[in-house]
Amino acid sequence: MSVIRSQLHKGVKWTGISTLIITAIQIIQFALLGKVMSISEFGLVGMITTIVVFAQILLDLGIGSAVIQKQEVSTRVLSSLFWLNVVVGIGLFVILFLFSPLIAMYFQRSELIELIRLLAVMFLIAPVGQQCQYLLQKDLRFNLLGAIEAGTTMISFLTMIILIFTISPIYAYVISQVVMNSLKGLLYLICYQKKWRPSFVFDLSECKEYMAFGAFQLASRLVNRIGSNLDVILIGRFMGAEALGIYNLAYQIVTIPVLKINPIITRVAFPVFSKSHQDHVLLTDGFLHMTKLLSLVSFPILMGLTAVSNVFIITIFGQKWLDAVPVLQIMALVGILRVLMNPNGSVILAKGKANIAFYWDAAVLVVYGASLWMAVMTNKLEVVAWTYAGVSLVNFLVGRWLLNWLIQLRFRQYLKSISVPFLLSLLITAIAFCLKKISVNYFTQSSIWPLIFSVGISGVVYILLLYKLYPNFFLRIVKKQIRGQT
Repeated sequence: MSVIRSQLHKGVKWTGISTLIITAIQIIQFALLGKVMSISEFGLVGMITTIVVFAQILLDLGIGSAVIQKQEVSTRVLSSLFWLNVVVGIGLFVILFLFSPLIAMYFQRSELIELIRLLAVMFLIAPVGQQCQYLLQKDLRFNLLGAIEAGTTMISFLTMIILIFTISPIYAYVISQVVMNSLKGLLYLICYQKKWRPSFVFDLSECKEYMAFGAFQLASRLVNRIGSNLDVILIGRFMGAEALGIYNLAYQIVTIPVLKINPIITRVAFPVFSKSHQDHVLLTDGFLHMTKLLSLVSFPILMGLTAVSNVFIITIFGQKWLDAVPVLQIMALVGILRVLMNPNGSVILAKGKANIAFYWDAAVLVVYGASLWMAVMTNKLEVVAWTYAGVSLVNFLVGRWLLNWLIQLRFRQYLKSISVPFLLSLLITAIAFCLKKISVNYFTQSSIWPLIFSVGISGVVYILLLYKLYPNFFLRIVKKQIRGQT
């Protein structure tokens, strides 16, 4: 096994454990909110999430990627960047507090004013752990990162559960997010104290190189996030909170595998790739291996979801969300394309090409913005979803060309790496669909058994097929368990 694969596997193990815990908690939280919230309130969650995403990108300033990418970073630079994050955090709090009425006016929802101001509090606390989070990632200490993230997610969830029975569900959700992000920042700082702690140094002249790299990364992330959240921004403004609630439910279901499973590998990949950024053979091997791992996990979930989407929605969220089914089926295609696109960023940043990422994302934003505007004007969510899928396909194809230019990745190599995951997933999707059709004849529409029956059996079949194709992988797991017990 190559060094780059070994480092990926080690980081993936710890990140994977924490991500599984976090994902399980968030799926339960997501289902609970879908039950207790109205469709309109769920639309507010989409608006709030979009605001948080942009604020957190601004807080990062793109500097995190620069710190990880550089082999050596002086303590003076780290301290200066630490205080820069703190200042930016205070600035974000002030901006969100003062401009919350304008944001609420745009979405035509006055209740957003208090919710945004409450949410802004976390930017006074979270920045203190920003640099320590980057350093833990740079040092590949994913076991500690995973423990902090899983622990704070659990505390946040328990906070929401306690509050949801005493105050409005939307307020309970916002407070839980403040608790989670603030606690993360404090724990990152505390856990890295033995190795580094910030001193009272603030000299931006020493940080020019990092800020130059970060400027392109910040611009790229902003453009990328505007593109990926433009649907929420336009639907919320022109189609209303209820339409956004339906769209947000479908979008969140599909992106859970992308946003939770993908970072298990991509988060590890960037610092690992950065250490071998001059070796195209190693980078290509690592990228293809990463893509295959992501496909093996994400493809069966997203493709299988299209087969059981109606029973899934009715069972987990209830009849009121049935309008989300056709949108969910279309958005599954978007999810698959995003799974395949996600690893690109690790390679681009490892090669130090943050400027290319910005230009690329800016071009995609222009195309997507124009297409989505026309789609929203039709007032049909299915048209919006198909537009998103079409632009994602174009973006995916351009991404293959870019990787060919950066690391000489051949398209035939790439197709070979995803062919087995795709064919296996297609097979178990067909099995899940047939099992669902059979089981609904014996159970009521709202019964959970058709979902359990179709997903459970197709899942077992998939694991058996993986065992048949990759016996050595399962054998290594068994040997590790035996060694651990002895």
